[in-house]
Amino acid sequence: MRLKEKTMPIYEYEPTEHECQMCPGRFEALQSPEDDALEFCPSCGLPCRRVISRAQFKLSNAVSADDAAKKGFTTYKKAESGVWEKIAGEGNDILKREDT
Repeated sequence: MRLKEKTMPIYEYEPTEHECQMCPGRFEALQSPEDDALEFCPSCGLPCRRVISRAQFKLSNAVSADDAAKKGFTTYKKAESGVWEKIAGEGNDILKREDT
């Protein structure tokens, strides 16, 4: 019997109407999609809210990068640390992470 894989997304939160001197600002929480959004920061206890963050989709082997491009997706392949090269779709040919 094959077990069904359960996805646990990482949600991003930020403080509401305050800047905490204890916390770095935004924080991440590993939660089930069925879990309620956090209302308070687990570090300082001040109010927080869930924010829209980046999304990542993993294509199965049954879908090619070209098929994904036909549906409007752009597919990138990691070239080196912090650099991704486009292999199909529209958009920038190279993406580079900007360290802050």
